[in-house]
Amino acid sequence: MRRRTLLPLVAAAALVAAGCQTAVLHGLSEKDSAEVIAALQEQGIMASKAPDNAEAGTWKVVVPRREASRVWSVLQDYRLPRPSAPGVQRTFGNSLIPGPLQEKALYLENLQGKIAHTLESVPGVVSAGVIVATPDVDLSGQSASEATASVVLEYHPDPSGRAPLREDEVRGVVANGVSDLKPGNVSVVMKAIQLVRPQQTYDFVAFGPIVVAAPSVAAFKILTGGIVAIVLALGASLYWSGRVISELRERLLEAQRPPQAIQKPPKPAA
Repeated sequence: MRRRTLLPLVAAAALVAAGCQTAVLHGLSEKDSAEVIAALQEQGIMASKAPDNAEAGTWKVVVPRREASRVWSVLQDYRLPRPSAPGVQRTFGNSLIPGPLQEKALYLENLQGKIAHTLESVPGVVSAGVIVATPDVDLSGQSASEATASVVLEYHPDPSGRAPLREDEVRGVVANGVSDLKPGNVSVVMKAIQLVRPQQTYDFVAFGPIVVAAPSVAAFKILTGGIVAIVLALGASLYWSGRVISELRERLLEAQRPPQAIQKPPKPAA
């Protein structure tokens, strides 16, 4: 009886909780979903991830329904999710024996990706686009020109307006990652992205000793109502069980009493 009473309440609470959430992104890798969730939570949006396709190993990002309209502007500011590069395989196609041009393109693609990942690992760097150009070597082993590189770095400035990296530091990272590349041959473009930090201007509502933020009042009422309903259901179940047990005990005691002898009525006097 107790299990039958709790199951509808639990199912109703699950439906209410599911109705307050909505998925905004699908088909993400675990790394991309983690980056999206970190950016959204930094802006005050309580995001979480859930499995999207078990076979493909992809994830989806779930946010409160009331915050769905603000998600896209936040993701645009953070340049998330990061777009995947076209890749050399898509450009040249799949070939069993790659040619010299394809081998060089694969090498540069891997090199550029590693340098960009290194720059993006610095806190405050949003995205880094790296292009490396290495000259061809003639038959004598000499190159007609020097290696060059260009970097476009997008970042979030700190409260004082400074970038997380200086231009000379970016040049040093790129030059150290490419052989025979001089820091002076690395061109750097720095682009600041201003973010509007969330302002916590919520009103608070007091329910006795409990203080709840105004946006959470509805969820608090639903949760409180569910808890009260569960307590009342458990109380009614215990009360009914007590009555049934008491009645059965009385019947058992009555059945165990010895039968009383039937007394004959006295004979009338003659």
